[in-house]
Amino acid sequence: MVDMQQAVIFYNHLTHHIVPGPRSISYLVPLVLLPTALLIPRTTLSRCQNIFLFMPVITACIVLAWWAMGGVDVISVDVLLWSLLLLVSQDPWKDFRWVVRNDNGPDPKRSGDQGSTPIPAKTLPDVPQTKNETSTSERTTLLPPPNSDGVTKAENKPLSHVQQAVSEQSYPDSFSHRLQWVGTLLVSIRLNNWRISSPSHDRKQPPAPAFQNRLSFVLYTIFCFMRGYLVLDLTRAYISYDAYFTDPQISIRSPLPSGGVEGFAAQFVRAMVTGAQAWALISQMFYLPCLLPVGLHALGLLSDEWSPHLWPSYFGSPVAIFLYGVRGFWGTYWHQTMRWSVAGPGYAVADGLGLKAGGLIRYSLITVVAFGLSGTVHMGLVPPQPLHATVSANAIRLYVAGFFWAQPMAMLVETLGAKIMSSVTGLSFWQEGAGRLARLLVNGVWVFMWFTLTMPLLSEAGKQMGYWRFWTVPISIWQGLRGEGWVAWPVLDT
Repeated sequence: MVDMQQAVIFYNHLTHHIVPGPRSISYLVPLVLLPTALLIPRTTLSRCQNIFLFMPVITACIVLAWWAMGGVDVISVDVLLWSLLLLVSQDPWKDFRWVVRNDNGPDPKRSGDQGSTPIPAKTLPDVPQTKNETSTSERTTLLPPPNSDGVTKAENKPLSHVQQAVSEQSYPDSFSHRLQWVGTLLVSIRLNNWRISSPSHDRKQPPAPAFQNRLSFVLYTIFCFMRGYLVLDLTRAYISYDAYFTDPQISIRSPLPSGGVEGFAAQFVRAMVTGAQAWALISQMFYLPCLLPVGLHALGLLSDEWSPHLWPSYFGSPVAIFLYGVRGFWGTYWHQTMRWSVAGPGYAVADGLGLKAGGLIRYSLITVVAFGLSGTVHMGLVPPQPLHATVSANAIRLYVAGFFWAQPMAMLVETLGAKIMSSVTGLSFWQEGAGRLARLLVNGVWVFMWFTLTMPLLSEAGKQMGYWRFWTVPISIWQGLRGEGWVAWPVLDT
Protein backbone atom coordinates (compact mmCIF):
# COMPACT_ATOMS: atom_id res chain seq x y z
CA MET A 1 0.00 0.00 0.00
CA VAL A 2 2.86 2.34 0.85
CA ASP A 3 4.52 1.54 -2.48
CA MET A 4 1.30 2.38 -4.31
CA GLN A 5 1.03 5.71 -2.50
CA GLN A 6 4.63 6.51 -3.35
CA ALA A 7 3.97 5.63 -6.99
CA VAL A 8 0.97 7.97 -7.06
CA ILE A 9 2.99 10.77 -5.45
CA PHE A 10 5.79 10.25 -7.96
CA TYR A 11 3.36 10.23 -10.90
CA ASN A 12 1.68 13.42 -9.69
CA HIS A 13 5.07 15.10 -9.34
CA LEU A 14 6.11 13.88 -12.79
CA THR A 15 2.99 15.07 -14.62
CA HIS A 16 2.76 18.38 -12.75
CA HIS A 17 6.38 19.47 -12.84
CA ILE A 18 8.38 17.45 -15.41
CA VAL A 19 6.28 16.42 -18.40
CA PRO A 20 2.50 16.44 -19.00
CA GLY A 21 0.71 13.11 -18.83
CA PRO A 22 -2.75 11.51 -18.53
CA ARG A 23 -4.74 12.55 -15.49
CA SER A 24 -8.20 11.30 -16.46
CA ILE A 25 -9.77 8.33 -18.23
CA SER A 26 -10.93 10.66 -21.00
CA TYR A 27 -7.30 10.79 -22.18
CA LEU A 28 -7.46 7.12 -23.16
CA VAL A 29 -10.90 7.08 -24.79
CA PRO A 30 -9.80 8.58 -28.16
CA LEU A 31 -7.05 5.95 -28.38
CA VAL A 32 -9.87 3.39 -28.56
CA LEU A 33 -12.39 5.42 -30.57
CA LEU A 34 -10.10 6.22 -33.52
CA PRO A 35 -9.31 2.58 -34.43
CA THR A 36 -12.93 1.67 -33.72
CA ALA A 37 -14.12 4.30 -36.20
CA LEU A 38 -11.69 3.03 -38.83
CA LEU A 39 -12.81 -0.58 -38.32
CA ILE A 40 -16.46 0.15 -39.12
CA PRO A 41 -17.10 -0.43 -42.85
CA ARG A 42 -19.01 1.99 -45.05
CA THR A 43 -21.81 -0.56 -45.37
CA THR A 44 -22.52 0.07 -41.69
CA LEU A 45 -21.84 3.81 -41.39
CA SER A 46 -21.53 6.37 -44.16
CA ARG A 47 -18.66 8.83 -44.11
CA CYS A 48 -20.81 11.61 -42.65
CA GLN A 49 -22.34 9.31 -40.05
CA ASN A 50 -18.89 8.13 -39.01
CA ILE A 51 -17.62 11.70 -38.65
CA PHE A 52 -20.61 12.96 -36.68
CA LEU A 53 -20.64 9.92 -34.43
CA PHE A 54 -16.96 9.81 -33.51
CA MET A 55 -15.33 13.23 -33.99
CA PRO A 56 -17.42 15.15 -31.41
CA VAL A 57 -16.76 12.47 -28.78
CA ILE A 58 -13.03 12.28 -29.59
CA THR A 59 -12.73 16.07 -29.47
CA ALA A 60 -14.70 16.39 -26.23
CA CYS A 61 -12.63 13.68 -24.51
CA ILE A 62 -9.37 15.30 -25.55
CA VAL A 63 -10.50 18.75 -24.39
CA LEU A 64 -11.57 17.24 -21.06
CA ALA A 65 -8.17 15.55 -20.78
CA TRP A 66 -6.47 18.92 -21.40
CA TRP A 67 -8.55 20.50 -18.65
CA ALA A 68 -7.59 17.71 -16.23
CA MET A 69 -3.89 18.03 -17.13
CA GLY A 70 -3.86 21.82 -16.95
CA GLY A 71 -2.72 22.09 -20.57
CA VAL A 72 -2.03 20.15 -23.74
CA ASP A 73 0.40 17.30 -24.22
CA VAL A 74 2.04 15.95 -27.37
CA ILE A 75 0.21 12.63 -27.65
CA SER A 76 -3.32 13.97 -27.16
CA VAL A 77 -2.84 16.77 -29.70
CA ASP A 78 -1.36 14.31 -32.16
CA VAL A 79 -4.28 11.91 -31.71
CA LEU A 80 -6.70 14.75 -32.42
CA LEU A 81 -4.80 15.70 -35.58
CA TRP A 82 -4.68 12.10 -36.79
CA SER A 83 -8.41 11.78 -36.14
CA LEU A 84 -9.03 14.87 -38.26
CA LEU A 85 -6.79 13.54 -41.00
CA LEU A 86 -8.13 9.98 -41.18
CA LEU A 87 -11.80 10.63 -40.45
CA VAL A 88 -12.43 14.10 -41.87
CA SER A 89 -9.75 15.35 -44.27
CA GLN A 90 -9.10 11.99 -45.94
CA ASP A 91 -11.19 8.92 -46.70
CA PRO A 92 -9.06 5.81 -46.06
CA TRP A 93 -12.01 3.53 -46.86
CA LYS A 94 -11.98 4.81 -50.44
CA ASP A 95 -8.56 6.28 -51.16
CA PHE A 96 -5.94 4.47 -49.05
CA ARG A 97 -4.16 1.33 -50.24
CA TRP A 98 -1.61 -0.64 -48.28
CA VAL A 99 1.32 -1.45 -50.56
CA VAL A 100 2.91 -4.84 -49.96
CA ARG A 101 5.88 -6.15 -51.91
CA ASN A 102 5.35 -9.53 -53.53
CA ASP A 103 8.56 -11.46 -52.83
CA ASN A 104 9.02 -14.38 -55.20
CA GLY A 105 12.58 -15.07 -54.12
CA PRO A 106 15.49 -13.77 -52.10
CA ASP A 107 15.72 -10.00 -52.07
CA PRO A 108 19.13 -8.43 -51.41
CA LYS A 109 17.44 -5.62 -49.55
CA ARG A 110 16.13 -8.17 -47.07
CA SER A 111 19.44 -9.93 -46.55
CA GLY A 112 18.08 -13.19 -47.89
CA ASP A 113 15.20 -13.34 -45.44
CA GLN A 114 11.97 -14.96 -46.50
CA GLY A 115 9.32 -12.27 -46.93
CA SER A 116 6.08 -12.56 -45.03
CA THR A 117 2.97 -13.64 -46.88
CA PRO A 118 0.66 -10.68 -47.47
CA ILE A 119 -3.08 -10.71 -47.18
CA PRO A 120 -4.49 -11.86 -50.53
CA ALA A 121 -4.90 -8.83 -52.73
CA LYS A 122 -5.11 -7.94 -56.36
CA THR A 123 -1.88 -6.84 -58.00
CA LEU A 124 -2.44 -3.40 -59.49
CA PRO A 125 -0.42 -1.09 -61.73
CA ASP A 126 2.43 0.59 -59.92
CA VAL A 127 1.14 4.15 -60.25
CA PRO A 128 -2.64 4.09 -59.92
CA GLN A 129 -5.03 6.76 -60.95
CA THR A 130 -5.46 9.27 -58.16
CA LYS A 131 -8.25 11.59 -57.24
CA ASN A 132 -7.96 15.34 -57.32
CA GLU A 133 -4.47 15.18 -58.81
CA THR A 134 -4.39 18.85 -59.70
CA SER A 135 -5.07 20.05 -56.18
CA THR A 136 -2.72 17.68 -54.41
CA SER A 137 0.18 17.40 -56.82
CA GLU A 138 2.65 19.41 -54.82
CA ARG A 139 4.92 17.73 -52.36
CA THR A 140 4.04 18.13 -48.72
CA THR A 141 4.19 21.56 -47.21
CA LEU A 142 7.58 21.27 -45.57
CA LEU A 143 9.31 20.83 -48.92
CA PRO A 144 9.98 23.38 -51.68
CA PRO A 145 7.07 24.03 -54.06
CA PRO A 146 6.87 21.76 -57.11
CA ASN A 147 8.15 24.34 -59.56
CA SER A 148 11.49 24.58 -57.75
CA ASP A 149 14.52 23.02 -59.38
CA GLY A 150 14.98 20.49 -56.56
CA VAL A 151 11.51 19.05 -56.91
CA THR A 152 11.77 18.99 -60.68
CA LYS A 153 14.94 16.93 -60.39
CA ALA A 154 13.33 14.57 -57.90
CA GLU A 155 10.29 14.02 -60.09
CA ASN A 156 12.39 13.34 -63.17
CA LYS A 157 14.78 11.00 -61.38
CA PRO A 158 14.00 7.33 -62.07
CA LEU A 159 13.00 5.41 -58.97
CA SER A 160 14.46 1.97 -59.35
CA HIS A 161 12.89 0.60 -56.19
CA VAL A 162 9.35 0.78 -57.56
CA GLN A 163 10.17 -1.55 -60.43
CA GLN A 164 8.88 -4.57 -58.58
CA ALA A 165 5.63 -6.45 -58.17
CA VAL A 166 3.47 -5.06 -55.40
CA SER A 167 0.04 -5.79 -54.06
CA GLU A 168 -2.25 -2.92 -53.15
CA GLN A 169 -4.68 -3.80 -50.44
CA SER A 170 -7.66 -1.50 -50.26
CA TYR A 171 -10.03 -1.42 -47.28
CA PRO A 172 -10.74 -5.12 -46.55
CA ASP A 173 -14.15 -6.74 -46.25
CA SER A 174 -13.02 -9.35 -43.74
CA PHE A 175 -12.82 -8.16 -40.13
CA SER A 176 -9.60 -10.08 -39.43
CA HIS A 177 -7.91 -8.56 -42.49
CA ARG A 178 -9.41 -5.18 -41.63
CA LEU A 179 -7.93 -5.37 -38.14
CA GLN A 180 -4.44 -5.84 -39.57
CA TRP A 181 -5.00 -3.16 -42.22
CA VAL A 182 -6.18 -0.54 -39.72
CA GLY A 183 -3.53 -1.45 -37.17
CA THR A 184 -0.78 -1.05 -39.74
CA LEU A 185 -2.22 2.28 -40.89
CA LEU A 186 -2.27 3.69 -37.36
CA VAL A 187 1.39 2.87 -36.71
CA SER A 188 2.51 4.10 -40.15
CA ILE A 189 2.98 7.69 -39.02
CA ARG A 190 5.04 8.55 -42.11
CA LEU A 191 2.54 6.66 -44.31
CA ASN A 192 5.33 4.62 -45.86
CA ASN A 193 3.99 1.68 -47.89
CA TRP A 194 0.66 3.47 -48.27
CA ARG A 195 -0.80 5.10 -51.35
CA ILE A 196 -3.20 7.82 -50.33
CA SER A 197 -4.24 9.41 -53.66
CA SER A 198 -1.49 12.03 -53.44
CA PRO A 199 0.73 11.70 -56.54
CA SER A 200 3.85 13.19 -54.97
CA HIS A 201 3.64 10.68 -52.12
CA ASP A 202 2.30 7.69 -54.03
CA ARG A 203 4.94 7.65 -56.75
CA LYS A 204 7.57 6.84 -54.11
CA GLN A 205 5.69 3.88 -52.61
CA PRO A 206 6.89 1.39 -51.61
CA PRO A 207 10.00 3.28 -50.52
CA ALA A 208 13.48 1.84 -50.87
CA PRO A 209 14.82 0.33 -47.63
CA ALA A 210 17.57 2.46 -46.11
CA PHE A 211 19.70 -0.54 -45.09
CA GLN A 212 21.02 -3.56 -46.95
CA ASN A 213 20.46 -5.92 -44.03
CA ARG A 214 19.88 -6.10 -40.29
CA LEU A 215 23.59 -5.96 -39.49
CA SER A 216 24.05 -2.64 -41.29
CA PHE A 217 21.05 -1.28 -39.40
CA VAL A 218 22.49 -2.39 -36.05
CA LEU A 219 25.91 -0.93 -36.84
CA TYR A 220 24.40 2.38 -37.92
CA THR A 221 22.24 2.46 -34.79
CA ILE A 222 25.32 1.96 -32.61
CA PHE A 223 27.11 4.74 -34.49
CA CYS A 224 24.14 7.12 -34.07
CA PHE A 225 23.88 6.28 -30.39
CA MET A 226 27.58 6.89 -29.71
CA ARG A 227 27.60 10.09 -31.76
CA GLY A 228 24.52 11.46 -30.03
CA TYR A 229 25.72 10.37 -26.59
CA LEU A 230 29.02 12.20 -27.02
CA VAL A 231 27.29 15.35 -28.28
CA LEU A 232 24.90 15.31 -25.32
CA ASP A 233 27.77 14.82 -22.88
CA LEU A 234 30.03 17.50 -24.36
CA THR A 235 27.32 20.13 -24.77
CA ARG A 236 26.15 19.47 -21.21
CA ALA A 237 29.76 19.93 -20.09
CA TYR A 238 29.74 23.39 -21.68
CA ILE A 239 26.35 24.19 -20.12
CA SER A 240 27.78 23.46 -16.67
CA TYR A 241 30.23 26.36 -17.17
CA ASP A 242 27.75 28.86 -18.63
CA ALA A 243 25.41 30.38 -16.06
CA TYR A 244 23.08 31.61 -18.82
CA PHE A 245 21.47 28.17 -19.04
CA THR A 246 20.36 28.12 -15.39
CA ASP A 247 19.99 31.78 -14.39
CA PRO A 248 16.86 33.43 -15.86
CA GLN A 249 18.34 36.87 -15.19
CA ILE A 250 21.28 36.38 -17.59
CA SER A 251 20.74 37.46 -21.19
CA ILE A 252 21.66 35.22 -24.09
CA ARG A 253 23.89 38.03 -25.36
CA SER A 254 25.80 38.37 -22.10
CA PRO A 255 29.55 37.57 -22.21
CA LEU A 256 30.52 33.92 -22.50
CA PRO A 257 32.30 32.30 -19.52
CA SER A 258 35.64 32.63 -21.29
CA GLY A 259 35.08 36.39 -21.53
CA GLY A 260 35.58 38.76 -24.43
CA VAL A 261 32.76 37.30 -26.54
CA GLU A 262 29.33 38.85 -26.20
CA GLY A 263 26.43 40.14 -28.25
CA PHE A 264 25.41 38.25 -31.37
CA ALA A 265 28.49 35.99 -31.23
CA ALA A 266 27.54 34.84 -27.72
CA GLN A 267 23.97 34.29 -28.90
CA PHE A 268 25.29 32.17 -31.78
CA VAL A 269 27.30 29.92 -29.45
CA ARG A 270 24.43 29.39 -27.02
CA ALA A 271 21.90 28.83 -29.80
CA MET A 272 24.15 26.20 -31.39
CA VAL A 273 24.63 24.45 -28.03
CA THR A 274 20.85 24.33 -27.61
CA GLY A 275 20.40 23.06 -31.15
CA ALA A 276 23.07 20.39 -30.69
CA GLN A 277 21.37 19.19 -27.50
CA ALA A 278 17.99 19.00 -29.26
CA TRP A 279 19.44 17.26 -32.33
CA ALA A 280 21.37 14.69 -30.31
CA LEU A 281 18.44 13.94 -27.98
CA ILE A 282 15.83 13.63 -30.74
CA SER A 283 18.09 11.49 -32.90
CA GLN A 284 18.26 8.97 -30.03
CA MET A 285 14.48 8.55 -30.12
CA PHE A 286 14.32 6.73 -33.44
CA TYR A 287 16.98 4.13 -34.23
CA LEU A 288 17.81 2.85 -30.75
CA PRO A 289 14.25 1.74 -29.81
CA CYS A 290 13.97 0.11 -33.24
CA LEU A 291 16.52 -2.54 -32.27
CA LEU A 292 13.72 -4.45 -30.51
CA PRO A 293 11.44 -4.93 -33.55
CA VAL A 294 14.46 -5.67 -35.74
CA GLY A 295 15.45 -8.39 -33.27
CA LEU A 296 11.91 -9.79 -33.24
CA HIS A 297 11.97 -9.79 -37.04
CA ALA A 298 15.21 -11.79 -36.97
CA LEU A 299 13.44 -14.38 -34.79
CA GLY A 300 10.57 -14.56 -37.26
CA LEU A 301 8.10 -12.95 -34.86
CA LEU A 302 7.43 -9.84 -36.98
CA SER A 303 6.64 -9.50 -40.67
CA ASP A 304 8.82 -7.49 -43.04
CA GLU A 305 6.51 -4.47 -42.96
CA TRP A 306 7.10 -4.05 -39.22
CA SER A 307 10.90 -4.26 -39.24
CA PRO A 308 12.54 -0.79 -39.25
CA HIS A 309 15.63 -1.94 -41.13
CA LEU A 310 13.39 -2.25 -44.20
CA TRP A 311 12.05 1.29 -43.83
CA PRO A 312 13.48 4.47 -45.35
CA SER A 313 15.83 6.53 -43.21
CA TYR A 314 14.34 8.80 -40.57
CA PHE A 315 16.67 11.66 -41.46
CA GLY A 316 17.61 12.89 -44.91
CA SER A 317 20.90 14.12 -46.30
CA PRO A 318 22.31 17.31 -44.70
CA VAL A 319 23.24 18.44 -48.21
CA ALA A 320 19.59 19.47 -48.60
CA ILE A 321 20.16 22.20 -46.00
CA PHE A 322 22.86 23.80 -48.13
CA LEU A 323 20.84 23.40 -51.32
CA TYR A 324 17.47 24.67 -50.04
CA GLY A 325 18.18 26.43 -46.75
CA VAL A 326 15.53 26.26 -44.03
CA ARG A 327 13.17 24.52 -46.47
CA GLY A 328 15.76 21.80 -46.97
CA PHE A 329 16.25 21.44 -43.21
CA TRP A 330 12.58 20.92 -42.40
CA GLY A 331 11.46 19.32 -45.64
CA THR A 332 14.24 16.84 -46.35
CA TYR A 333 16.82 16.56 -43.58
CA TRP A 334 14.68 16.58 -40.43
CA HIS A 335 12.56 13.57 -39.48
CA GLN A 336 9.14 13.51 -41.13
CA THR A 337 7.13 11.76 -38.43
CA MET A 338 4.65 14.65 -38.06
CA ARG A 339 4.43 15.64 -41.72
CA TRP A 340 0.97 14.27 -42.47
CA SER A 341 -0.72 15.00 -39.15
CA VAL A 342 0.15 18.71 -39.19
CA ALA A 343 -0.05 19.31 -42.95
CA GLY A 344 -3.35 17.51 -43.54
CA PRO A 345 -5.67 20.32 -42.38
CA GLY A 346 -3.77 22.79 -44.56
CA TYR A 347 -4.30 20.63 -47.61
CA ALA A 348 -7.99 20.33 -46.81
CA VAL A 349 -8.38 24.12 -46.53
CA ALA A 350 -6.37 24.72 -49.71
CA ASP A 351 -8.44 22.17 -51.62
CA GLY A 352 -11.64 23.67 -50.25
CA LEU A 353 -10.60 27.13 -51.44
CA GLY A 354 -9.63 25.74 -54.83
CA LEU A 355 -6.11 27.15 -54.65
CA LYS A 356 -3.94 26.36 -57.65
CA ALA A 357 -1.50 23.49 -57.22
CA GLY A 358 2.07 24.76 -57.22
CA GLY A 359 0.99 28.31 -56.51
CA LEU A 360 2.68 30.46 -53.90
CA ILE A 361 -0.58 31.20 -52.07
CA ARG A 362 -1.40 27.51 -51.69
CA TYR A 363 2.14 26.70 -50.59
CA SER A 364 2.12 29.56 -48.08
CA LEU A 365 -1.21 28.51 -46.60
CA ILE A 366 -0.20 24.88 -46.16
CA THR A 367 3.17 25.85 -44.68
CA VAL A 368 1.64 28.27 -42.17
CA VAL A 369 -0.98 25.74 -41.09
CA ALA A 370 1.58 22.93 -40.77
CA PHE A 371 3.98 24.89 -38.58
CA GLY A 372 1.12 26.47 -36.66
CA LEU A 373 -0.10 23.03 -35.67
CA SER A 374 3.44 21.77 -35.10
CA GLY A 375 3.97 24.58 -32.60
CA THR A 376 0.75 23.60 -30.85
CA VAL A 377 1.86 19.96 -30.65
CA HIS A 378 5.21 20.94 -29.14
CA MET A 379 3.46 23.08 -26.51
CA GLY A 380 2.67 19.69 -25.01
CA LEU A 381 6.25 19.38 -23.79
CA VAL A 382 5.61 22.00 -21.09
CA PRO A 383 4.25 20.76 -17.73
CA PRO A 384 1.55 22.80 -15.97
CA GLN A 385 3.84 23.74 -13.06
CA PRO A 386 7.53 23.82 -14.09
CA LEU A 387 9.73 23.66 -11.00
CA HIS A 388 12.22 26.41 -11.80
CA ALA A 389 10.09 28.77 -13.89
CA THR A 390 10.00 32.51 -13.27
CA VAL A 391 7.21 32.94 -15.84
CA SER A 392 3.89 31.16 -16.32
CA ALA A 393 3.55 27.80 -18.05
CA ASN A 394 1.60 29.50 -20.84
CA ALA A 395 4.49 31.88 -21.47
CA ILE A 396 6.86 28.92 -21.77
CA ARG A 397 4.43 27.23 -24.15
CA LEU A 398 4.53 30.34 -26.31
CA TYR A 399 8.34 30.23 -26.32
CA VAL A 400 8.24 26.67 -27.66
CA ALA A 401 5.44 27.29 -30.14
CA GLY A 402 6.99 30.58 -31.26
CA PHE A 403 10.06 28.74 -32.54
CA PHE A 404 7.90 26.70 -34.91
CA TRP A 405 5.53 29.54 -35.77
CA ALA A 406 8.49 31.61 -36.98
CA GLN A 407 9.74 29.01 -39.47
CA PRO A 408 7.28 29.77 -42.32
CA MET A 409 8.69 33.29 -42.54
CA ALA A 410 12.12 31.95 -43.46
CA MET A 411 10.67 29.43 -45.88
CA LEU A 412 8.57 32.02 -47.69
CA VAL A 413 11.53 34.42 -47.88
CA GLU A 414 13.56 31.61 -49.44
CA THR A 415 10.80 30.78 -51.90
CA LEU A 416 10.48 34.38 -53.06
CA GLY A 417 14.25 34.79 -53.18
CA ALA A 418 14.62 31.64 -55.27
CA LYS A 419 12.00 32.87 -57.72
CA ILE A 420 13.70 36.24 -58.07
CA MET A 421 17.18 34.80 -58.51
CA SER A 422 16.05 32.18 -61.02
CA SER A 423 14.25 34.81 -63.08
CA VAL A 424 17.38 36.98 -63.13
CA THR A 425 20.06 34.36 -63.76
CA GLY A 426 18.15 31.22 -64.69
CA LEU A 427 18.14 27.93 -62.77
CA SER A 428 21.10 26.38 -64.54
CA PHE A 429 23.52 28.94 -63.10
CA TRP A 430 22.85 27.71 -59.53
CA GLN A 431 23.08 24.01 -60.33
CA GLU A 432 26.76 23.66 -61.16
CA GLY A 433 30.16 25.30 -60.95
CA ALA A 434 30.67 28.60 -59.16
CA GLY A 435 26.92 29.24 -58.95
CA ARG A 436 26.33 26.00 -57.06
CA LEU A 437 29.24 26.72 -54.72
CA ALA A 438 27.86 30.19 -53.99
CA ARG A 439 24.42 28.68 -53.40
CA LEU A 440 25.81 26.18 -50.88
CA LEU A 441 27.76 28.87 -49.05
CA VAL A 442 24.94 31.44 -48.92
CA ASN A 443 22.35 28.90 -47.80
CA GLY A 444 24.69 27.52 -45.13
CA VAL A 445 25.38 30.96 -43.65
CA TRP A 446 21.70 31.88 -43.88
CA VAL A 447 20.55 28.76 -42.02
CA PHE A 448 23.03 29.31 -39.18
CA MET A 449 21.95 32.95 -38.93
CA TRP A 450 18.27 32.04 -38.92
CA PHE A 451 18.57 29.47 -36.16
CA THR A 452 20.77 31.84 -34.18
CA LEU A 453 17.79 34.21 -34.20
CA THR A 454 15.07 31.65 -33.43
CA MET A 455 16.75 28.94 -31.32
CA PRO A 456 16.91 31.23 -28.23
CA LEU A 457 13.16 30.67 -27.88
CA LEU A 458 13.88 27.01 -27.15
CA SER A 459 16.88 27.95 -25.00
CA GLU A 460 14.66 30.12 -22.83
CA ALA A 461 11.98 27.43 -22.59
CA GLY A 462 14.56 24.85 -21.53
CA LYS A 463 15.97 27.24 -18.95
CA GLN A 464 12.54 27.94 -17.46
CA MET A 465 11.72 24.22 -17.24
CA GLY A 466 15.06 23.40 -15.64
CA TYR A 467 16.27 21.18 -18.47
CA TRP A 468 19.81 22.48 -18.21
CA ARG A 469 20.11 21.86 -14.46
CA PHE A 470 20.66 18.12 -14.85
CA TRP A 471 23.27 16.14 -16.74
CA THR A 472 21.66 14.75 -19.86
CA VAL A 473 23.36 11.34 -19.80
CA PRO A 474 23.69 9.00 -16.79
CA ILE A 475 27.36 8.16 -17.36
CA SER A 476 29.56 11.11 -18.32
CA ILE A 477 32.72 10.41 -20.28
CA TRP A 478 33.70 14.07 -19.84
CA GLN A 479 33.45 13.94 -16.06
CA GLY A 480 35.15 10.58 -15.88
CA LEU A 481 38.17 11.68 -17.90
CA ARG A 482 38.47 14.77 -15.72
CA GLY A 483 38.51 12.66 -12.57
CA GLU A 484 35.13 13.98 -11.39
CA GLY A 485 33.44 10.58 -11.36
CA TRP A 486 31.79 8.70 -14.19
CA VAL A 487 28.27 8.67 -12.73
CA ALA A 488 26.42 11.88 -13.60
CA TRP A 489 23.04 11.04 -12.07
CA PRO A 490 23.14 11.09 -8.24
CA VAL A 491 20.29 8.58 -8.05
CA LEU A 492 22.64 5.93 -9.48
CA ASP A 493 25.13 6.51 -6.66
CA THR A 494 22.68 5.63 -3.91
